[in-house]
Amino acid sequence: MPTGLNRKAAMKAIAKFLSLAEAEPGSTQVSVGVLFQAQLDDGRCIVLLDDRGFSTSAQWQQVTPAEIRATSLVVVGPDEPSPGQTQAEALHDYWNYIASLLAAQRIQVPAEELVKLEHEVRFGPRLQRLLASGGR
Repeated sequence: MPTGLNRKAAMKAIAKFLSLAEAEPGSTQVSVGVLFQAQLDDGRCIVLLDDRGFSTSAQWQQVTPAEIRATSLVVVGPDEPSPGQTQAEALHDYWNYIASLLAAQRIQVPAEELVKLEHEVRFGPRLQRLLASGGR
């Protein structure tokens, strides 16, 4: 078991959360998949949630990058409280779940620390093109 300085060197540290938002192929209305990842200090990313996304009846020219970013942050969580659950309980459960996903990858970070990390949203190539061309 590494100790002292060696132990620190052996630990993987999370630099930030990174969500990759990408337009669904062939979509004429807003439809975006969002991949939620933890970016490590060395630049590698670990996928945490790959089942998130959103769709609306809006056309691409009707949305702004800021709206896409904001909605992307919402869909990766934390979720709204379940019936009978408080907002604080929902937040606690969400961050503990994310901590457990990281622990499964041998990355030990307390939920209280995860809350403090930066969360960046990046746009994939299809989404960038759609937003730049007004949806054309």
